[in-house]
Amino acid sequence: MIYALKTRPPRTPYLIDLIRIVAASFLGIYLISVSTIVFAESNENLTEIDIESLLSKEVITASKIVQQVSDSPSAVSIITAKDIKSYGYRTLAEIINSMRGLNTSSDHVYTYMSGRGFGRSGDYPGRVMLLIDGYQGNDNLYNASYLASDGLLDTELIERVEYVSGPGAVIYGNGAFYGIINVITKKGSDFGGLQVAIDAQSHDGYKGRITYGNKLDNGANVLLSVSGFHSQGQDLYFSAFDTPATNFGVANNQDEDKNRRLFFKANYQNWSLESAYVSRKKDDPAASYGTDFNSKPGYLQDTNAFINLKHEVELSQNLKNASRLYYGQYMYSAKSTSSGEPFAENDMGRWWGAQTTFAYTGFANQQLVYGFEYHSDYQQDFYLPTGNIKHDSYMWSGYLQDEYRLNNEWAINAGVRADYGGKNASDISPRIAAIYSPTTDIDIKASYSTAFRRPNQYEKYYDDAGDSQLANPDVKKEQVSASELVFEYRPDNFSKFLSSLFFYRTKNLIEVEDSTVLPGLLQAQNAGTNKTRGFDFEYERKLSTSSRIRASYAWQYARDDGGKWLVNSPKNLAKLNYAQALFNNNLHTGIEVQYVGKRLTEQLNILGSYVVTNLSLYNTTFIKNTTISASVKNLFNKHYSVAAPDFYTPDSFEQDNRNFWLQLTYDFR
Repeated sequence: MIYALKTRPPRTPYLIDLIRIVAASFLGIYLISVSTIVFAESNENLTEIDIESLLSKEVITASKIVQQVSDSPSAVSIITAKDIKSYGYRTLAEIINSMRGLNTSSDHVYTYMSGRGFGRSGDYPGRVMLLIDGYQGNDNLYNASYLASDGLLDTELIERVEYVSGPGAVIYGNGAFYGIINVITKKGSDFGGLQVAIDAQSHDGYKGRITYGNKLDNGANVLLSVSGFHSQGQDLYFSAFDTPATNFGVANNQDEDKNRRLFFKANYQNWSLESAYVSRKKDDPAASYGTDFNSKPGYLQDTNAFINLKHEVELSQNLKNASRLYYGQYMYSAKSTSSGEPFAENDMGRWWGAQTTFAYTGFANQQLVYGFEYHSDYQQDFYLPTGNIKHDSYMWSGYLQDEYRLNNEWAINAGVRADYGGKNASDISPRIAAIYSPTTDIDIKASYSTAFRRPNQYEKYYDDAGDSQLANPDVKKEQVSASELVFEYRPDNFSKFLSSLFFYRTKNLIEVEDSTVLPGLLQAQNAGTNKTRGFDFEYERKLSTSSRIRASYAWQYARDDGGKWLVNSPKNLAKLNYAQALFNNNLHTGIEVQYVGKRLTEQLNILGSYVVTNLSLYNTTFIKNTTISASVKNLFNKHYSVAAPDFYTPDSFEQDNRNFWLQLTYDFR
């Protein structure tokens, strides 16, 4: 996201769209509240079930028509609301960091996600698709996933997070490249009334949240939550700026972070309506893209919003349908100075889409899933002093998946998706998988699949007339082919072992780097063929009624077509989580240990490996109706660094030292 002087786009359309989102949300509340038809709905609490029950739950991500985790053709890992509470996860980035084979890094403004060995810092798309209850949470300008304070959700609203490794293009199309993360939100009945929470954390950070959720007398399930967060941040030191003219490398009061969020969700009979809004403003302490260091103003602001209407119906005994209509918008703005001159930027993206999916089980031992989708990115605009860059795009899609069970031991899952969106935006994505279950406790899955990602608008069209970046309308789509072997073993009701062996071949990986046409300027270019091979495993066990453990390890080696190790691609990732209830379940503790191996920086320096330990506690009995939660992140004050994006002067960024977090949550019952 480049800082560039530009004219401000018209504000009225944005305000109108925002009003429409809020009005539609409250209209949904009204319509559901005045209804009188009652329907049955399960109140089972997912946070308290054992592993066997969790395995029998429906996995939402692997197929748009739900299926059991053990029947999915992919490797599926799940983090529940109980895990989020036990380990004090405050952002989606912290949840992702705890999952098998995934890793995140921060440049003090944005958080970037990597998976399967790919995750160059500063690479906005990330290539692991982010979904919120099936709705794609990436914007339509940069395809970025927002994982920290810029994310759409408070973690207290999350029921579980599913991670499905491997390409998911058959069902999800463009961008489901190296994996899918689907965030499943809670229902109103999970709260059972009004909940208020107040947080305090290191660096003068505070947060307040008010959530109301309940199942109404008419059977409707309604959830409404608002929150606000503010952190003054800390003074940060950057050795690359250590000169008298730049305050000896210290950025004073340049780390402020604040957001506000709104979330609404309602379910009634076969209908559901969901809407979310977040606006986050963050200082840029490290002065990206050559802007002035330690100079005010120097901030970036991201505003995301969406509304998603879904309907599910059983058309006949053998035919089910799920359809949805959605709208989203994203606005980016920034202010800074360069050589003392003010710079400003404002970008706008809007999109809408419609989708319908069918599941047919009329054939013996088969389940057919097929559907159609239309997606319109009707506004993808950058406003520059040299002229406004306005574009739009679209995508027509159709997909078919067939799961055929030969007998009790063997099943075949095959599917294909066709996407058409014009030049460098069309593809045929197949997948085939064989699932072998010699016993009820063991599943062996072998699969081959492909996926694609079309270049986003920033990569294709961003051009500021020689200031920092050149457009490249001819940049090609990325393509990946993946082979994976998955082994799952569930020896009893309380434990699960999951392992996968994989090989990925990526063609035309898009990288924004120094232009070959005009050196010194950035330009999106295709980087040839990259390959990754590796394996991972995950083990979890409920040790007793008061303790549980989860451990994972991933080895992955990603290299370019010249055989060179890729930037910011750790070969080794290991995680250990242990939760224990003490004093007759009056105090709950969670300990998390994460190991990240060595990585290359953009300047090909090697960053050392590191181990970070986090400790969390919570109590629900000390004060009536009150949960007291606390955590210490980086418990042993480990000093470590991550690779910096190439649009920063520093080659690496030191991450946070030991920091603290405290939360008081009160339920009005």
